[in-house]
Amino acid sequence: MNLLAQSTCCVNNAGAFGDGGTISDRALGVYTAVFWASVVLGVIVTGLLLYAFVKFRRRSDADDPPQFHGNTRLEIAWTLVPLATFLSLFGLTAANMPFINNIHTGTQYTVTVIGQQFSWTFDYGASSSGARVRSFGTLFLPENTDVALNIVSTDPPCKVSPSVSSGSTLAQEIATEGCGVNHSFFAPALGQQMNAIPGDVNTAPIEARQGTYYGQCTELCGVGHATMTFDVIALPMNQFQSCVFGNPSGSIDPTSKSCTLGGS
Repeated sequence: MNLLAQSTCCVNNAGAFGDGGTISDRALGVYTAVFWASVVLGVIVTGLLLYAFVKFRRRSDADDPPQFHGNTRLEIAWTLVPLATFLSLFGLTAANMPFINNIHTGTQYTVTVIGQQFSWTFDYGASSSGARVRSFGTLFLPENTDVALNIVSTDPPCKVSPSVSSGSTLAQEIATEGCGVNHSFFAPALGQQMNAIPGDVNTAPIEARQGTYYGQCTELCGVGHATMTFDVIALPMNQFQSCVFGNPSGSIDPTSKSCTLGGS
């Protein structure tokens, strides 16, 4: 089983430290700040402990170290410095979470992500003929473009393609049926992870630079869980349009030139 999609561009397509898009950039920025703040504080605390162990150690049984009952300046310092650090990191995280979690204003494309035992289906809407436009195992995106994901779960006896009533969406109709088990959509290099839960519609933004990225289910969902992987391919806009919406029948051929990076 090939677990790693082959990259065709200069991106880290498998790990959580990739630069796949602006969302992963933000997530990595928060992680980096928290990591280095933790390192600096850890070094300072460890250094102070080692200094105290050596400087104030008891040198003999008869040695009675001087006794004291407080140091106001030290107590203020070791209260305010960690508090300021914590509040700064909390503020940095809180400021970035809406960008990472919420659908961005002006998003033009919505993809319904359908988790089933043990595969992924990606629905892009209806074609001009009314047929559902879908890809299986590969999510196609326009590069450097915000896309909204509606993430759901289903399994038989429910339908993957229920009829969509007026004013509703495919994701809402699938969720209403309430079938399936828990899955989790995870594209590490793109900084996005969201659960697919029966009966619920979870939303998440995604954006990618041109390239091929690896994804997987990270919720233990049954005996075939390890095979529940997918690829994300970010194409130039005109190529994305031709790949996804170029066939009136709604079918997508992932081997066609329009669906292949470097194709036409």
